[in-house]
Amino acid sequence: MYVSKQDPIKILNNLTYNIGAVSSELNTINKSQRNIDILSMTKDESASMRKKIQVENQEIYIISLIFSFYSNDFNQLLKIIFSIKAKFFSKGISAEITNFRHLEFYLSNLPLTLKNKELLNKIYVTTDALSNIFPFYTTNFIDENGIMLGYTSENKICRLDIFSSKYENANICIFGSSGSGKSYFTKLFIIRNYFLNRKQIIFDIEGEYLDLCNSFYGTTLFYNTYVNILEITKKDIMQENFLDKKIEKVLKFINGIHEIDIPYVRTKLYKLYQDFNISNDIMSVTRLEDESNIYLEHEMIQDDKFPTLRDLIKYLDNSVQKDILSSLTENELKFFSKKTNIKKENKLYVLNMSNIVNNSFLVSKIIEYIMNNIEDINTIIYIDELWKFVKEEEILEMIFNMYKTIRKRNCSIVTITQEITDFYRYKNGIYANTILNNSKFKFFFKSNYTEARTISDNLTVDPNSILSLKKAEAILLIDNNSVKLKISPNEFERGIINEDDSSCKQ
Repeated sequence: MYVSKQDPIKILNNLTYNIGAVSSELNTINKSQRNIDILSMTKDESASMRKKIQVENQEIYIISLIFSFYSNDFNQLLKIIFSIKAKFFSKGISAEITNFRHLEFYLSNLPLTLKNKELLNKIYVTTDALSNIFPFYTTNFIDENGIMLGYTSENKICRLDIFSSKYENANICIFGSSGSGKSYFTKLFIIRNYFLNRKQIIFDIEGEYLDLCNSFYGTTLFYNTYVNILEITKKDIMQENFLDKKIEKVLKFINGIHEIDIPYVRTKLYKLYQDFNISNDIMSVTRLEDESNIYLEHEMIQDDKFPTLRDLIKYLDNSVQKDILSSLTENELKFFSKKTNIKKENKLYVLNMSNIVNNSFLVSKIIEYIMNNIEDINTIIYIDELWKFVKEEEILEMIFNMYKTIRKRNCSIVTITQEITDFYRYKNGIYANTILNNSKFKFFFKSNYTEARTISDNLTVDPNSILSLKKAEAILLIDNNSVKLKISPNEFERGIINEDDSSCKQ
């Protein structure tokens, strides 16, 4: 099958001429009903095609089909050919037989750049008709600048660029039961995007991504790194009376973890900032010149110039409040109590959520912090084992709101879970539908019957196709287009991940 795009202006001119010619012939031919029917049908089809090109702005293509048959018996071969030709004719399709030297067939298989190539039969079709001929093919699966996802059942490479402008959003859902290969695929996805220099942030509940992070010298948050909640950022100073607002935000944060004497701690916070020469004056937290005396507009002072929660403890003379804050800095607020030591130039971050996931307030604040500090476009945020976050509706609400914010920044959210049914337990499935409807790309790995049935009830996916998948096989769904993939790492990736991947090898 050969498809060739045509000049729509030239085709329109030919159609207009043919419609006029047919109209004239209808008035002059004999009154044979068969002739009238054929010419009327030709006129209607021509008018319909002209409308699709002019009004619906569809492209026009020529399709040429060549069939080759073989047999050891010459008479049987002729019988097969004439039988097929008769079947085509019964459908209104004409067919010709190539000459005995098969010259036309030979020419048709020469490189496509060959000039003036003429094929046997040509069929004009519109974009709609062409897409129906290829129901399982879409350019979505072979993006030129995309990363490799795997191999199709025809052993062709599938490449995807989630940030391509042709997609509505870059969000992804990955579903599959334990041991289906979804985590392995996610790690491959992270590695391949890392080499495209994309910033990636992973919410890691089970510590699955710590080794991967270390392999690429990434940053592990809430393990050996700290975020100083008393530090004032560029975003903070954009507000009037920024120090007052910062102090109230810090008080709300601490009080959300453990109730404190807010008026008393507020007074001590003001005193602490004052001793660090920080006030509501923007010049107290910025500088205008660098070491080369080159003028810079409001560059923030260094991270170590801000006080910390541990500094605040020294200012507390109320033993009860001091004990509360001391305990918090050793436990829930441990990773928020020292000076920030995150390497902001890094592209890979893993949030160690294992000891935090059950604290809904803290998780919500972490999500808030992440969303407030995303500046790069093409940033990818991974939320692994999403089903463990559904215990608290407040967290689901935060994730729900992330989708609203992320689109404006041309970033991506990747949600990974094995328990999609849990999402439908809240507000008649509004959270589940929000995540599904706002995720352009959906990957389905092997799941149990209940999960597969839930997926098929809400998406155009056959549950049997999910149940029949093997390990490291997945179905990629984009709108109503789907393709089955075999996930396969290369030797470098296999060495980095260092897991049992016997079923993933080519």
